[in-house]
Amino acid sequence: MPPFPSPLSPASRGTRPDRRPRRLNPAERLLWEAYPTGAWVDLRTGDPAVDDPANGAAWGPERTVRAEVLTALLLGAREAEPGTTPGVRLAGARVTGPLDLSDATVTVKLHLLNCVIPDTVDFTDATTRGMRFRGCAMGRVRGARSTVDGLLEFDGSAVGGLRLDNAHITGQFRLAGTHLAPPAGGNRAPEAGPPQDITHPFTEEEVRRRGHDRYQWALWAGGLTVDGGAFLRRLRATGGLRMVGAKFHGGLYLQEASITATGPAGLPAVERVTGSATEPATGSTAEPATGSTADPAVESTAGSAADPAVESTADPAAAKVYAVYADFLESSAAEFSDGFTAAGTVRLRGARINGVLSFDRAVLKAPDRSLHLSHMQVDELILKPAAIEGEINLSYSRIGVLMDGLAAYPDHVHLNGLTYEALRGSWTVAGRLSWLCRDPGGYRPQPYEQLAAWYRRIGHEPDARRVLLAKQREHRATLRPTGRLWGRLLDAAVGYGYRPWMAGLWAAVLLVAGTAVFSAVPPAQIDPDEVRHFSAFVYTLDLLVPVSVFEQRGAWEPVGWTQWLAWTLVVSGWILATALIAGAARVLRPTSAP
Repeated sequence: MPPFPSPLSPASRGTRPDRRPRRLNPAERLLWEAYPTGAWVDLRTGDPAVDDPANGAAWGPERTVRAEVLTALLLGAREAEPGTTPGVRLAGARVTGPLDLSDATVTVKLHLLNCVIPDTVDFTDATTRGMRFRGCAMGRVRGARSTVDGLLEFDGSAVGGLRLDNAHITGQFRLAGTHLAPPAGGNRAPEAGPPQDITHPFTEEEVRRRGHDRYQWALWAGGLTVDGGAFLRRLRATGGLRMVGAKFHGGLYLQEASITATGPAGLPAVERVTGSATEPATGSTAEPATGSTADPAVESTAGSAADPAVESTADPAAAKVYAVYADFLESSAAEFSDGFTAAGTVRLRGARINGVLSFDRAVLKAPDRSLHLSHMQVDELILKPAAIEGEINLSYSRIGVLMDGLAAYPDHVHLNGLTYEALRGSWTVAGRLSWLCRDPGGYRPQPYEQLAAWYRRIGHEPDARRVLLAKQREHRATLRPTGRLWGRLLDAAVGYGYRPWMAGLWAAVLLVAGTAVFSAVPPAQIDPDEVRHFSAFVYTLDLLVPVSVFEQRGAWEPVGWTQWLAWTLVVSGWILATALIAGAARVLRPTSAP
């Protein structure tokens, strides 16, 4: 990053050094005098109730500072003293007017503590040093395309809408204990922006894509880059967090955070009951429907960091609402754990997590889909929420280690295309098979093959065969009646080749039965002149073998009802032989590893 200009030089706004705003009040004069050394100006009384920013409307002129004074100082209106570091450090003030630093280059740090800033704080397209707003009551904050060299902090503050799309923070990004809400002014109030070209006015769709209509988003941060960690622990947000394409090189941490999504009518996600009188029928936004496939788990791949996050449905009232919408997010770690609560879908489609993605002890609730984690790459996924409502989509994701439990999954989970290197958790084979059967898309061969391949890698060949047998049984339900009939025969005879010992068991049962019957009711000799000794066991065995080996069939003729038994033995022999051959071919056929 190029070095900042000297704090003694005029800023891009053309403010001249030592140009003091007119008629400074006592609080502003204190701040003006403290700026050259960066000393604190604390206007608090010491009474926590009085100093609470929630009661800031009652603060008098002795605690009022105009935003234009802050702007003038930050843009170099006062010279620094030699040997000191200038800065704005203010506590317990009510800042009136918008704090406008857009397009500016700010060379000093700003630190506001327990202040009230009801109007907009705007550092769009600005380049600034670190900025800290701790325990403040704030209106809208706009910082799109800005560069913050250092820490950007809102710990403990209440913020009415935070926009940081395509911003770059070189230090930490902190929202610990922050209360976030969508911008005030109505559910569909457009965000003020630059003048429009009257010959090409924005359509409603373009307004949404540009983020000027953000009625459902508390944080709009598509394309945000944070070099340090992003610490959002204990965050309380009414409205979603939109972070499409964001990069968190130091990790993203939302332990104990609570996100309540709001839909097109501003209602919390948990109150949106599809088809009920409380569900709005209009006002939904639509996600492009291009790129769809026959697989219901595969959703559109079209879209950029500005795509709308409410997906298209036949009924606008059934549109999805998102607590977190972070497609293509990149992070060294992501913690949605330890009490993290989301009312609305958490979507991380196409995300890349070069470490752990954890939902351990999280509470996830959504009317339709609670987790959308398809097409994702993650080193380790910990999926052990404390409670979950709404389906999970893991389709086409590549996971190094999947640590989960049976209770982590709802009734519906999309698994087609999911690959993993290792599984952790207390699972039985029966439990894993029930997991595979929860795909609402019906039978898919790949999840079974993937699970069987993992069992083989860890040396559990019997378990792998059990999984592949379950695969064939599920596949049978998709066949025509003749195919289902043949499948049942294969299953009953040899377990589709994965239980060849069953053929020996059937042969032994038939051999014992035939030997007993033909011992009691011996067949008649066809050629009386030929001297032969009859053996019921050998005769039954010769009937079972598809090709006569002992030449007993041509020498003896069953009598009476035993003819039906002889024909049954011949047919059974052919069925068992065919089943063994078909099963062996299936088992021995080389398969590519998932």
